[in-house]
Amino acid sequence: MNRDDRAAFARLEDRVKLSRYGGDCYQYCMLAAGLIDLIIETEIKPHDIVAIIPIVAGAGGIVSTWENGPAQNGGRVIVAGDRRAHAAALEILTR
Repeated sequence: MNRDDRAAFARLEDRVKLSRYGGDCYQYCMLAAGLIDLIIETEIKPHDIVAIIPIVAGAGGIVSTWENGPAQNGGRVIVAGDRRAHAAALEILTR
C-alpha cells in the first residue's frame, strides 16, 4: 500500500474487531461462506479478482473499487459480505 492508502486502511482497521494480513484466495472463500465480513485490497491485478467477483456476488456479497465502481480491472478493491459492511468500509476508506 502507498502511504495514503495505508492511512485510509488504518482508519478502517481501528474500527474492526480483528484484522488479518494475507490469506490470498482463502479469505475470499471465507467471506463467501459468511465467516468473515470484509476484505480490503490495493494493487490487485485483474486476473486475481475477476474470477472472485461472481463467487462473492453469488453468495450475496459486494465487490467494488474504493471509488465504488466495477472491480474487474483490479486496483484498490472492497469485498464485503453484505451492503452494510460495504457501505461502512467505503465511507471510512474514502473520507
